[in-house]
Amino acid sequence: MPERDRKTVDRKFLVHHARQALKARRANSWAAAVPWEVFLNDVLPYRNLDEPIDIDWRSLFLKRFGPMVADASSLTEAAQLLNRDIWKIWGLHFVPDKSPEIMSPGQTLAAGYASCTGLSIFLADACRAVGIPARVAGTPSWVQDRRDSPDERFNNHNWVEVYDGSGWSFTGACEYNTAGLNHTWFFPQPAKGQTPGSHWHAIYAASYRQTGLPFPLAWAPEDESVPGVDMTQAYIHAPVTWAPTAMAAAAAAAAQAAAAAAAAAAGGGAGEAAAQGLAVA
Repeated sequence: MPERDRKTVDRKFLVHHARQALKARRANSWAAAVPWEVFLNDVLPYRNLDEPIDIDWRSLFLKRFGPMVADASSLTEAAQLLNRDIWKIWGLHFVPDKSPEIMSPGQTLAAGYASCTGLSIFLADACRAVGIPARVAGTPSWVQDRRDSPDERFNNHNWVEVYDGSGWSFTGACEYNTAGLNHTWFFPQPAKGQTPGSHWHAIYAASYRQTGLPFPLAWAPEDESVPGVDMTQAYIHAPVTWAPTAMAAAAAAAAQAAAAAAAAAAGGGAGEAAAQGLAVA
């Protein structure tokens, strides 16, 4: 549990979230098949970033959205159905530059809108409520300034990554695309232009489990309490036509390339041979 929650989140709250999450896990075969470690990190958690804990979103969303995905055949299909249909229930829509003022599901429902961060949290929580592993992903700042107005405070963007059964795919919240997951306005560019390892210009995915890296918060740059995973290489190495399972393959390829480069630096000819073998493969 994050340190900031230890004095404010009580046992009753945690037990309720756990019971509701397990109820959703039992409701569908695709939810039940989610690996336990993925369930613990990307379904069970009650918070994504630093948004306030206000309403009982898990109970509300399971009741409202569970029937929507009852006939879905996969995690991917269920996530697509949610991103297509949940916004119209309350007339929710995008308004820029609303973080951190409007981020939690309760704040978004009260306002009727949110910016990319609030909508991403809303969709990630909707997915989690019905047993779909989901996490907020994004960049604290694009390499190039992409703000629509000089009045906008931040050059960041956030979206949602969804576990598709073998790896992570992505989608824009309130940006349903009939072509499926991994089809958004920010991919291939500007996502492929981000910088791996950069605090401000990398692409991160949020984690509940500690990772040794922070998920940088554009609206709270001094706050490094949210764990993150640097996913930039996966986006850079991903094919432009990205199948739903390609995130895992791209991440593996990026790791292999990094290992080959390290071996080349350390072992000379052996590393060069390994790199050549990877290129041929």
